[in-house]
Amino acid sequence: MTADVQSGAPEEESDFSIRKLKIMFAVTVGVLFGSSILPFTAIMLLTLPMTEEFGWTRTQFSGGLTAMMLVGGTSAPFLGRLVDKIGARVMIIGGTFLVGLITMALSRQDGSLWQFYLGFAVLGFAGTTAIGYSKIIGALFNKHRGKALAIFGVESSIAGVFAPKLIQFLIEGYGWRGMFVGLGLIILSVIPLLLIWLREPEAPQAPAAAPGAPVGAPAEPPGLTPMEAMKTRDFWFILLASVIAMAPAMGLQPHLIPFIVSRGISMDTAVWMVSISQLAMAAGTVAGGFLLDKMDTAKIAAPFSAMTAVGLLFYLLLTGGAAGIAFLLMATILIGFSGGAKRPMGTVFQLRFFGLKSFGTLVGIQTPFQTFCMGVSPLLVGMYYDAYGDYQLVFVIMAILMAITFFLYWFLGKYRYDKKLMPVDSFPVESQTPIGALKGASAAFKQEGA
Repeated sequence: MTADVQSGAPEEESDFSIRKLKIMFAVTVGVLFGSSILPFTAIMLLTLPMTEEFGWTRTQFSGGLTAMMLVGGTSAPFLGRLVDKIGARVMIIGGTFLVGLITMALSRQDGSLWQFYLGFAVLGFAGTTAIGYSKIIGALFNKHRGKALAIFGVESSIAGVFAPKLIQFLIEGYGWRGMFVGLGLIILSVIPLLLIWLREPEAPQAPAAAPGAPVGAPAEPPGLTPMEAMKTRDFWFILLASVIAMAPAMGLQPHLIPFIVSRGISMDTAVWMVSISQLAMAAGTVAGGFLLDKMDTAKIAAPFSAMTAVGLLFYLLLTGGAAGIAFLLMATILIGFSGGAKRPMGTVFQLRFFGLKSFGTLVGIQTPFQTFCMGVSPLLVGMYYDAYGDYQLVFVIMAILMAITFFLYWFLGKYRYDKKLMPVDSFPVESQTPIGALKGASAAFKQEGA
């Protein structure tokens, strides 16, 4: 008889037990069909039909995405704290219900900009409850967290593959109003599955129970408090890198297909490139997940920032000929693959640097900064286009921003928590401010160059 059996300690549950697979399936379906991904994806295909029908400029249309991002971001600290306090499950199910209703309500727009902005603003608020999904998945796995998050992350790529075609089919068959109704019904249909299989995240078990405590009793989730986390250089580096990376990821979202078409490439080819991008993103997500389990360092994110920068520069070479389409394909694959690779890294970095204790709160604190950039960047790109009639300089600036994120990721420190989310021994929490973090990066850069 083993020592574990003699002591009555529970056998460690496999990362891929039936119970965990059910929860993961519910999360995957919830994110794929029950979150704001579907109405968000629709934005890129609505730019031309809605601006033509209502006579809006592209800047005015981009304001809908801006409203969605800004409201979602400003509500994230409050919603993230609720995820930690009252539970991820109830927040997710309630948010899914609201997202479905709001998506259907968007079909009733009459051309008033305030109505358009209000609809997407409320959608941003309700969609932010999806913070809970990351907490559930992050706490569910130990040894294979990177792979599990990669599998979980692929669902967004799957949505990106079929969603543009589904949305295009609905628009062509039922108009953009019928498209919103159809997407809303799909989102609401996910709720029964979430009620049956979705479960709250569990705290990891400490190696030894406290004296007098029942064996296997749930431990308090280990991790830094929000104030402790914000005193570290790593918090600010991760935040700055994620904020900067949002500019190309979101700033080009409503403008990319119109830009591709303006270079002499057909709409059908442009839509197919969106699907190819999602396939590349899925492959990158799997690769990133395996690297997270294989390499015990956050520096693995840096090379993928460089890949994104190169891909953005390829957009400057687009033409309607075969060579231009080849550059478009290379840009699509590079940006999709690198973006997908970093998708599971965000959650792992949060857990390995700061622990599980304040996960929802910390994500909520960071989200307003990220969504501010997500909301403002499409508006700025639209303003630039309205003023100058092209996007050339935009792609150059975006490439430079991604080069900056390379260095931010490269100078991240060592993880504070192991793969089971237990603290690494004797790891101090250094006092750091945003300015101090930048000074630290400069000093580290000079030291490596010496």
